[in-house]
Amino acid sequence: MSRDRLLPEVLGLTATAYDTWHRCPRRYLAAHLLGLPRSDTGGAPDFGTFVHVLMHRIHETGACTDAGHVHEVLEAHGVESGPIPAMVARHATRCPAARAETARYEHELARFHRGAPQFIVGGRLDAMWRLGDLLEVRDYKTGARATERIADDPRARLQAWLVAPVATSRGLRLRIRYEHLAAEIDDEPDPFEPEADDLAAIEEELRTAVREIGRAHVCTPVTWPYLV
Repeated sequence: MSRDRLLPEVLGLTATAYDTWHRCPRRYLAAHLLGLPRSDTGGAPDFGTFVHVLMHRIHETGACTDAGHVHEVLEAHGVESGPIPAMVARHATRCPAARAETARYEHELARFHRGAPQFIVGGRLDAMWRLGDLLEVRDYKTGARATERIADDPRARLQAWLVAPVATSRGLRLRIRYEHLAAEIDDEPDPFEPEADDLAAIEEELRTAVREIGRAHVCTPVTWPYLV
């Protein structure tokens, strides 16, 4: 495959891809441009993905505070015991769905950047609630705490830029929050409530990243040592 065919004319970015680029540009190019499979594919399904599926099912078909409903969903998926019921119970004490004016779960969004360089940011939001004058986007986390401040996480910054037009069109403030479901994590990172200048800085950050991805694509050989 020719190198000039690897990079699409309009680059697509997701939170996962953007985080991968920050951590390791070569891994990003291998996974998101070359489409190479991970060396550890196979085995048990991803635990975090499974928990997200259950959370979606619980909220879409009932209330997470309804113990009978939650038990039925967990039983149907064969997880009446173990860590997952405790995670769901912990979430139920912090879920604002009962007081939310509107709610969306596993909600997909896309935003196109029309300037130069052009790119599309897409993502699936775990949960999004309208709470008075606030639009809260919540990302469920099943693993270890990775940051002290959500504003420092490139995934959250990309997510804020993605959702900002929705909040603005409704005259709402925007908050990005991580909810850690594991009982051993007591302190959650500080939520991110981006202001206009934060969003402008994020947009410039994304533009810079897309330009750098383009340059790396041109300059980095396809046949790196670990790929041959």
